[in-house]
Order: sequence, then C-alpha cells, then structure tokens
Amino acid sequence: MNNPTKEPGTGPKILLVDDDPKFLKLMLHVLEKHGFVVTVCNDGIEAKEIVDESAAELVISDYKMPNMDGVELLKALREDGRDIPFILITAYGSIDSTMAAIKLGTLEYLTKPFDPEEIVLAAQKALNMGHVNRELSRLQEAVQAKYSFDNLIGQSPSMQEAYRNIHKASQTSTNVLISGETGTGKELAARAIHYNGLSKEGPFIALNCSAFSGGTLESELFGHEKGAFTDAHRDHKGRFELADQGTLFLDEACDIPLSIQVKLLRVLQEKRFERVGGQETLHSNFRLIAATNKDLNGRVKKGLFREDLFYRLSVINITMPRLRQHPEDIPLLTKHYLKIFTQTYKKDIKTLSLEAMKLMQRYFWPGNVRQLENAIESAVVMCDGNMIKVADLPLEMTERASEMAFDSNEYQGSLPGVVAAVERRMIRKALDQNEWVKARAAKILGISERVLSYKMGKYGFGEVPKM
Repeated sequence: MNNPTKEPGTGPKILLVDDDPKFLKLMLHVLEKHGFVVTVCNDGIEAKEIVDESAAELVISDYKMPNMDGVELLKALREDGRDIPFILITAYGSIDSTMAAIKLGTLEYLTKPFDPEEIVLAAQKALNMGHVNRELSRLQEAVQAKYSFDNLIGQSPSMQEAYRNIHKASQTSTNVLISGETGTGKELAARAIHYNGLSKEGPFIALNCSAFSGGTLESELFGHEKGAFTDAHRDHKGRFELADQGTLFLDEACDIPLSIQVKLLRVLQEKRFERVGGQETLHSNFRLIAATNKDLNGRVKKGLFREDLFYRLSVINITMPRLRQHPEDIPLLTKHYLKIFTQTYKKDIKTLSLEAMKLMQRYFWPGNVRQLENAIESAVVMCDGNMIKVADLPLEMTERASEMAFDSNEYQGSLPGVVAAVERRMIRKALDQNEWVKARAAKILGISERVLSYKMGKYGFGEVPKM
C-alpha cells in the first residue's frame, strides 16, 4: 500500500457484515488500521436494521449468510431507497450472484481468498464512486429544480398561455417549434420541456445552428469518421448520436442550409443516419425541440426553408412573447433576478427606487428578458447601498429611456425645437417597435421610406444601434 496509515476513528463509517468471526476480526483490524470507523454484525437482517443507526457510508457484506444473504441485503436496502455504496464478498464466485449484485447496484465484488489489503482499495474506490454518484444526483436535482415550472416567471395572459403550452409539450415526445425574439427565453422553455418531460433522465444536447457554416454544421449534427476531411484526425460523435434517449435542441433552426435540411428531414422520419465519411447506419432515439427568432413560415414562402421540414418541426408550436408585450411582468422578473444576484454577489440590496422601477417599466427592452437579467446583474454590481437607483442601471438604458420619455420638458423652447424633439422620439419608437425595418416603421408613421431615411440621417439614426 502506498497510502499512509490513518489515525483510527477518523475515516468514513463502514458497516461490515459476515457470519465468520475470524474473517470479521481480520477485516476489522485491517480497516481500522487505515482509519475507517467500522461497525460489525454477523447477520443480514441485523445489518438492515443498523444501517441508519450506524450512519454507515459503505456496506461490506459476505454473500453466503443465514437468514438473509448479501444479495438479499443489497436488494432490501435498494427497495428502501438507500443508495449506500455496497461491496459484496463471497467464497463461491457464483456468476448468478455476481450478476444479481451488479444489477442491484453493487460497486465492488471480491472473491475469497484475497489479500486483506485489497479490501482497503475496494472500500476507497466504492466510497469515491458513491461520492461521485451522490454529487451527480445532487446536480441533476438542482438542474431539474432550476427548470421546474415553478421557476417560469410571469403572470400576464401571454406568458401564462406560453407556460400552458410548455406543460402540454412536456407530456409528449413529439417535435416542438419555439418562436420568439432573441432573449425571450426559448432555450429556457426547451429545457423546462425536457427536465419535466418523458426523457428527463436522458441528456439535453443544444446546438446553435447559426454558429456554424454548412459543412461544419453537418459534422456537428451527424458526426464524422476519422479521415473524412483534412482536419478529421479522429472519430467525432455528432449531436444526433449524443442526444440518444434525450432531447436535441436546435437553436436558430431557421439558419440551417437547404442542403442539410433534406438530410435532417430523413433523420426525423427514420431516426437513422450516417456520420460524414462513414458507411455504418446509426440509430438515435431523441426528441427534437427547435427554436427560431425569424418567421419560419415566411422563409418557407421565400423558398429558404423546406415546407415538409417546417411541418415536421412544428407539430407543437410555442410562442415566447416579447417583454414589451407583457410589461406587467417586469416587476416580478426584476424581483426574481434581484434575489439571484444579491445572493451571487453577497450584497444586501432590498429593492429598487421608485424612479428606477418606473424606468424599468417604460424601457423598451429590445433584448427582452435576457437584457433585463443583465441589467439587474449590472445594477447589483454597481450599487453601493441597499437600494438600486437610476444611476446604478446601465447607461445605455438611462440614455435611451430619456430619449423615449414624454415629459413637459419637450414642450419648452421654440416651436421648431419642440416639433423636432417629438418627431425624433416618434421615429425612434416606430423603429424600435418594428425591429428597425424601415418599410414597416414608415408605414406606421404615415410617411414614405425615402422620407424616413432622410429624417433618420437628420436625427443621427443612420444605422441600427448595437445592443
């Protein structure tokens, strides 16, 4: 052994079960020599009763015992919901008992006779694996809690309608299409569907289709074999393969090239595909959720998206509304993110000032909920007191809000100045409400697109502002 001997009574707690007194004495000596705290008993029924009392972190049990053998003890513990690590020891080497123990979740299996020091290595390995499994379970529970329906924030009718559709989608395994502007929470909706759905035990695999060129996107989706192209130095599993028994989320699916759309259609129909450069046909049973920030039906009409693929994707349609369509939810969202970031940055910030909250509610939020989240995080970082003030909010927010504000100051000064101020504000508002599409903004304003272009230059709106 390379590990140094630990002080007795300082290590993890072990329950040792065996009906052979000599073996018990030997194993007790070896384990205590390495610092483990050991409780012993010679019967499986007694062991089941004292597992909790002894606060055991690991059970080491002989297989062949009267009344209740080692496999029966393991089964009884699992049926009671105890996922405690378990090592089974036997002098019989039975294949049947080995398989039964493995199926029930034993972490180690030792056959007598063995070097007594081997039990120390087995115990350490089992305890480490038990720690890993508990941590994975904790993380999985935390993720599921994060994306539970209780964490979907919004009481407005439009958000409640979206939540109802998300819940309905989670109860099926069919394809889902989520539409909405950037920052409206499309991926959050997709994760809520997955982690509350039929495939929640499987992986959630996400891919932003707009982040890759055509050839690279194909490799990311289908995978590739070593040597398929110049830089293919090894086999690469694609997202279809990785999402087996889980959910594949394709963000910005509107940007998938036509050449890949037809291949995607086949995968959705057959759940079969080949890697790039490969001959073997692979199978993957995944649930597809796609998202788009563009009008996918409009792209179909323009010939930019296959109609058959559109219908295949949009079996269930969910629309995530723009934040400016449900401003009544802004105080709820603000409170939610304020709680998160005050905990993250360990600050004692209770609320926002009345002026700051008014600005939050009248701001246009072109980046939607994601922008609001970022704004609150920034404000929490910048705030020195226990209340967020207007000065703590991002400068871009305060500047644009002042431009859009409609107060008595606009009506002071000369008539041309007042007219120009009002005209500038109306043009900015029309552009913001129409994603800076000049044709639509001009129609709202009742002027030609040419006149709008002139006035945009006049007031310094020459290009779309970068958010």
